[in-house]
Amino acid sequence: MSQVPGPLTAIDRRRVLTGAGMLALIALAAPACGSSPMPPALDDLEAQFQLARRDSELAAAAGAALTGPGSQALAAALDQVSLERAEHARALATEIARAAGQPAPAAAETTASTSTPEGTAPTVSQVVNALRSAAEGAGKLAIASSGYRAGLLASIAAACTASYAVALVTQS
Repeated sequence: MSQVPGPLTAIDRRRVLTGAGMLALIALAAPACGSSPMPPALDDLEAQFQLARRDSELAAAAGAALTGPGSQALAAALDQVSLERAEHARALATEIARAAGQPAPAAAETTASTSTPEGTAPTVSQVVNALRSAAEGAGKLAIASSGYRAGLLASIAAACTASYAVALVTQS
């Protein structure tokens, strides 16, 4: 019986290595053919900016409304939350301006007004709910973003979560 060369007997080491190399090239090139996820629209960042300003005002008003000797620690925590959310608003305003191709806004343009909302003073639970909502929104946008914007939104989400889960809960 003589061996007749056929298509399966002609596979040698060189062909296997060449095929593996081609497969590796295709595996590397295939993801490049797709598109990267679109960054959140400026409207989404603008909404986060407005939330940060509102939360800053809300926390400041809630802290100012607290009176009594036992509420000093909670008032200090609310003041810190107000400062952090004002800083978030400044960072978001800078990112919005950068994405729009405009110069960064001046500090006076991003500072939240300190007007107290009409009616009763906000409660700590209202501040906690606002921070929880802001953390969820910023977290979802961070997942859809990339680069600096993803880091900014993720750090905002983390700061809001830490504020409502640690700073305000342990004080109340």
